[in-house]
Amino acid sequence: MTVYVDDMQRPAIVGPVDGIWSHLLSDLPGEAGRRELLAFAERLGIEARWIQNPGTATEHFDVTEPTRQRALALGAVPIAYGRAVAAITRAKRDAEDLRPFTPDEARE
Repeated sequence: MTVYVDDMQRPAIVGPVDGIWSHLLSDLPGEAGRRELLAFAERLGIEARWIQNPGTATEHFDVTEPTRQRALALGAVPIAYGRAVAAITRAKRDAEDLRPFTPDEARE
């Protein structure tokens, strides 16, 4: 179980926040990844409602550079934006495709 923070470091104004932005994400698929990501975000003081693309393989939080640095200090693993993020997303999608159907999904 690992939480990652990428090095996108893109300048942007998001709502009232003018900052340098990156992504915080988990490598676990599905609900396990979401729980891990939300627990780590809570340690950073990030509100759960700020999650991006919830319930998908691309689920993440956007974080400013000061928050990125705090995430690294708390043990988030630094990764490159681009290929590394894409590889994690692919692996999560592949793992989700292999999970068994639930009874409710079988009825759909």
